Amino acid sequence: MLRHLIIIAGAFCAFAVPAAADAMMADSATAMQTRDPRDRYTPSEARDARRQGDVVPALRVISTVRQRYPGADVLDAELEGGASPRYVIKILTRDGRRVDVVADARTGQILYER
Repeated sequence: MLRHLIIIAGAFCAFAVPAAADAMMADSATAMQTRDPRDRYTPSEARDARRQGDVVPALRVISTVRQRYPGADVLDAELEGGASPRYVIKILTRDGRRVDVVADARTGQILYER
């Protein structure tokens, strides 16, 4: 009886585990194909959006951020997509705080800091 149980359990594992792995791989492939609207633009997508006039240049937004935070170091700038694209400018203030400044990518206007 125990021998039959072990054989059945082994057969179950031989068929069920690969099928579950295939299902998980299919789900992750589908997730990678559907793009989250908050994903960052690739450099070429950002360049194309700028050339088409869909967004203002990142340097213009960075200039505005530097005026608001004099002496701050700009760590990173990302262009995020979606219905209303936005820039996320990551800075390090003079007093050592890390701040994310979020700006409307179409107008360059600062929306909020976090």
